[in-house]
Amino acid sequence: MIAVENTETRHNLVVCTLCSCYPWPVLGLPPTWYKSAPYRSRAVRDPRGVLAEFGVHLPESTEIRVWDSTAEVRYLVLPRRPEGTEGLSEDELAALVTRDSMIGTGLARAGRGAR
Repeated sequence: MIAVENTETRHNLVVCTLCSCYPWPVLGLPPTWYKSAPYRSRAVRDPRGVLAEFGVHLPESTEIRVWDSTAEVRYLVLPRRPEGTEGLSEDELAALVTRDSMIGTGLARAGRGAR
């Protein structure tokens, strides 16, 4: 398993183009859309459009990197820390991370006190 980090200039998106390789021991069962042919093909062809459909709108200057999982290698996304969360504990930060943010189709939830 490989973790890739979202940064201010790069957003990572995970897909399995051949089947539906998914880190289910960590994230639970995959969502239906993850296994669908439209997601698998469009995530590679039009990642920015796919992200927009999930409500993730990134600046044009943000590079989007697509990672193709395989039976041998699974990827997890380490989401960016939301603004305004500097004083949160590890448990409070963990509560902001969602399954979708660890696939890259979502962002971490905004923390309390975030702007």
